[in-house]
Amino acid sequence: MSSIVFFGHSLSRADYSYFESIFSTVDLYNGHTSLVFLYPNYAKGVRESEVAKVLALLDYYGTSLGIAGRSNNLAHKLMLEGRFVVREI
Repeated sequence: MSSIVFFGHSLSRADYSYFESIFSTVDLYNGHTSLVFLYPNYAKGVRESEVAKVLALLDYYGTSLGIAGRSNNLAHKLMLEGRFVVREI
């Protein structure tokens, strides 16, 4: 299984086209690529903030797929398959 590691991205809607291109190229929903999001723990609450941003990004991507049910379960699907990691560096 291959992995894509992200570090230093804002994870905001402004960067969405960048993520959409990557996720579509690897067929994130049906594929086998794992996503690893790294963050520095420089203040209290950073992990929660990063997780919330990543979940929002995945939810938005799932919605863009235009297939009913994918927006709410993409993150859960990736977690269950061991393809979703948010890790402190």
